[in-house]
Amino acid sequence: MIYVLRVAGKDFIIKYKSNIKGIHMCIICNKIEINPQKLYNGCIFMAVAHAVTVGEYPELNYEHSWDGINYCVNNSQGCRGTITFGKKYIIAVFQDISAKTPYQDAMNYFKGAPEAIVELAKTEAFQYVLENIAGEIKPCITAAFWGTWDELYSTFEYGEFMKNSAHILDIQLMEIHEALKACDEYYGLTDEQMDLILFLSKQRTQTDFSMPIILKKTDALYGDMDEIRVSMDELNIKLEE
Repeated sequence: MIYVLRVAGKDFIIKYKSNIKGIHMCIICNKIEINPQKLYNGCIFMAVAHAVTVGEYPELNYEHSWDGINYCVNNSQGCRGTITFGKKYIIAVFQDISAKTPYQDAMNYFKGAPEAIVELAKTEAFQYVLENIAGEIKPCITAAFWGTWDELYSTFEYGEFMKNSAHILDIQLMEIHEALKACDEYYGLTDEQMDLILFLSKQRTQTDFSMPIILKKTDALYGDMDEIRVSMDELNIKLEE
């Protein structure tokens, strides 16, 4: 049985299930205030910004990537995460060496999640956070959230959740022009690069991901073109030869 409970303006999902002794267990998850569509748009934005600038900074080629339905991010400071954007469900898992909570079995963060979400996590997001623990390979994380394109939940409250790794999504959750400013501070963007990032991110979020975007040659792209091409291909953006 699943119920949604509102307490002091906060939504909680409560799931009751029976353990092997028939005793009912109560699992409470917190609804987190992240708009799923805004999160997706922000991840696309950052992946595009990375693709536009990676030719100039090829040593940072691992910081953002898109693999099928999975967006991967690594801040080069011991924190990384993967977000699975499925047709119905969204799943995010994080590892942060500076988190207050130690690495735990990823399944501990999915108590109360519907079975369909757990199965998707096992085949997608969990594959990016596998660790060798005492000779056993299993997914280990410090934070997670899951849900649908309407709402997201976590076993943590939002503030605690952000401290335990999700701070890596700070820029992805900003408004578009704030995010562009943050990228400019990080990459040192030219005006042409800013315009291209805004254009490509808008096109990619407004068209089906399976439809390729053809990009003509532009002065906004320079440096290691092979690195740029790899990152663009991940977003199904094709550079015109």
